[in-house]
Amino acid sequence: MEADNQQQDSTAVAIGQELRAAREGKGLSIGEVADRLKLSVKQLNAIERGDFASLPGATFARGFVRSYARYMEMNADALVARLDQCVPLDTPPAALVPVNEAPAKASLALPLSLGALLVIAGGWFLLPGAAEPEVQSSVPLALVPTVADPDASALQPTTSDVVAVTPPLVPASAPQPAAPAVTVPLAVAASAPSAAAPVAGQGRIELRVRQEAWVSITDADGKKLVYATLAANDSRQLQGRPPFRVVIGNAANAELAYNGQPIDLGSKIRGTTAKLELN
Repeated sequence: MEADNQQQDSTAVAIGQELRAAREGKGLSIGEVADRLKLSVKQLNAIERGDFASLPGATFARGFVRSYARYMEMNADALVARLDQCVPLDTPPAALVPVNEAPAKASLALPLSLGALLVIAGGWFLLPGAAEPEVQSSVPLALVPTVADPDASALQPTTSDVVAVTPPLVPASAPQPAAPAVTVPLAVAASAPSAAAPVAGQGRIELRVRQEAWVSITDADGKKLVYATLAANDSRQLQGRPPFRVVIGNAANAELAYNGQPIDLGSKIRGTTAKLELN
């Protein structure tokens, strides 16, 4: 027996030495091999020493040796076969003992117990003076209304009660979506009838700027109807006593109408400013 143990130990050491020699022959450090095989340096040192007992188990040891041998381009099957001679395989778990007899015994005991109970019950009824068992209702009598009980109808819901708590399925009115805003060009707006007709003796001016522009409009009384910088896409509708003195900066991006008639600003522009009088 001792000679067999010595032979197994020498075989394990020889396997480790062969793997180590192959690694050193390729010029690889043990750390590089550990990174490549995803093993720890401690596990590789144990393999190269032939100390397979320090590994997690025989199954893991066989897998480690096989991966190591393949990476070293060695005959992995031959090394694993030699490893099986010195490292015994993991002992399989003990088989469970079937317990099929227990239900059979229980199934036989149940009819016997029931028969014994029936015999005892029958003998008890045959005894003289045996009282009949009292059957109790599982429902309290106080909770069972009778026909003569005037309050029994209170337990039934009335139609009016159901209707009172039933929420309406359809809302009375659905909110209507807001109508989208429609932008009307100045030429169209000029042709449409004005909501507020100009007062007799006054003129009506409509102005729109596509880009930011400075505007000054003064009537005959010297009243400044507009004297400000208008933002892009801003528009104004003005009334006053003519004649009007009009000054528009960035006039190329402005549209002007007087009493519903478009005014051509192109001929009035000097640089970027248009100056004109409306009468």
